[in-house]
Amino acid sequence: MSEKIVLIEENEDKSIITIKMNRLDKRNALNYGLMRGLQDAIDKVERTNARVVIITGGDEFFSSGIDLKFLTGQEKDPEGRIPDIRVPRNFRYFANTWIHPIFIKIEKMEKPVIAKINGFCFGMAFELALACDFRFCTESTKFSMLETKVGITPDVGGTCRLTRLVGIPNAKDIILTGRQFDGNEAYRLGVVNRVVKDHKELDSLINMYSDELIDSAPLAVGLGKKLIDDCYGKDTAFGLELETLVSSQLFQTKDAKSGGLARLQKVKPKWLWK
Repeated sequence: MSEKIVLIEENEDKSIITIKMNRLDKRNALNYGLMRGLQDAIDKVERTNARVVIITGGDEFFSSGIDLKFLTGQEKDPEGRIPDIRVPRNFRYFANTWIHPIFIKIEKMEKPVIAKINGFCFGMAFELALACDFRFCTESTKFSMLETKVGITPDVGGTCRLTRLVGIPNAKDIILTGRQFDGNEAYRLGVVNRVVKDHKELDSLINMYSDELIDSAPLAVGLGKKLIDDCYGKDTAFGLELETLVSSQLFQTKDAKSGGLARLQKVKPKWLWK
């Protein structure tokens, strides 16, 4: 189990699944193998009835970002899938058709995804965290969108997702300088949802937050996630129409009926996913 590059761990009732990057000897540097492992894990988890998905790394680090050997075309590729990404058209094709979809899978999965961030979270790993619905970290966590330090710019959603999250001034501050900042500043800037003192508090926070998500109806959570993502930036008339369409379908579900009844009876509902 420890030899696997990505681990999938379930809690006792299988309501929470953790996807753990496990390339620890390379500080979870994202190479082809690790990204392929993430892709396979996300596909597998999406088909389960888990209510919450957590993506994390080791206790000392989330990930150092993209593996520089992979970035510079020096990584061996036994499957013959990696093109020479130093050729602009090859890079654009590979990024748009293989790398980007991995991150989009996280956004499109109708389960809330939490990034549990310890240690440091740099470059592409920062972009991976941005694709998640929630980000929680410790005060000592170090963040950096460091692409400009190696002569490139973020290319896996860093500019668009970060700007959407923190606004243009803060995005320019983070991206153009490539500077490091800690968990407290990440919270102040709006990069993370919550920041805590240490690993123990981080585990407690994520458990508490997961319980809150699990208490909500799974179909409503999944479609609510889609509504928020799809309505952002659209005009109000579009958003209202989409909200009505989704609610009209949810009103027909057994979960909506039992949820309303449970609320009246002041008891905890049992969700059926129906």
